[in-house]
Amino acid sequence: MGKIIAVVIPKGGVGKTITAINLSYALAQNKKRTLLIDVDSSGQCASALGFSDNDIKGDLLDVLSFNKSFKSVIHRTDNPDLDFIPMRKLSYTDEKRLANLSSRESILSDLMGSEVYGYNYVIFDCPPTLIGTTTNVLIASDSVIIPVKPAKFSLNEVERIMEHIGYIKKNYNEKIEVEGILVTMYEYNTKVAFRIKKELMLRYPNFMFKTSIPKNVEVSESTFLGKPIISINPKAKASKAYMNLAKEIIERTSYNSIKAG
Repeated sequence: MGKIIAVVIPKGGVGKTITAINLSYALAQNKKRTLLIDVDSSGQCASALGFSDNDIKGDLLDVLSFNKSFKSVIHRTDNPDLDFIPMRKLSYTDEKRLANLSSRESILSDLMGSEVYGYNYVIFDCPPTLIGTTTNVLIASDSVIIPVKPAKFSLNEVERIMEHIGYIKKNYNEKIEVEGILVTMYEYNTKVAFRIKKELMLRYPNFMFKTSIPKNVEVSESTFLGKPIISINPKAKASKAYMNLAKEIIERTSYNSIKAG
């Protein structure tokens, strides 16, 4: 069985979904069989990967509702090593249904079962909350990537997710670990970005990724084109950064496997 990684922080606008998409694509580019699962009710992953509503034959809500099997909602992408389970943009009624279904904390890990065994990596794009589906994902995951935009309230949000991971580890999933804190939208020329990154390194020296994702207008533009930035422009600074992030994770996974063996 491969590694299950949740991309989580209880704050929007930090590049969480873009990170989940581009990291998944980067892992696939490294010939790692990867499954990206959208758990965010905004359903942004589908459009960012070029899927229209008509392309979606089933989503994660169908699985959680026991209307479809986990396997039947796996969609192929234009990268042969990247598969995808979407989440449609939910109505108010569907969001209420999702909230009710996710009150059973282990429902996601129970439904995933053996279907994820064929993948090297499973990446979850979580909603910007701590309760509900995010808790479901953390119970099912091996590790967590925390994307952080270097801004005023970022440190508070990192502290909140760290506390929640500790709660999950103590009560539901003792194997879960922090994969790393990832600085996103990093502007190398600004004092505030430098200060936030420095403070993160002081507070969490053992959890910081070596890679930071630079602020790059092409990343936002790529979502409108329905393709990851790596696919559109592999030479872009953000593309190279996501490829470096993937290599960090692959190397860490290999090291831990050797160490465990």
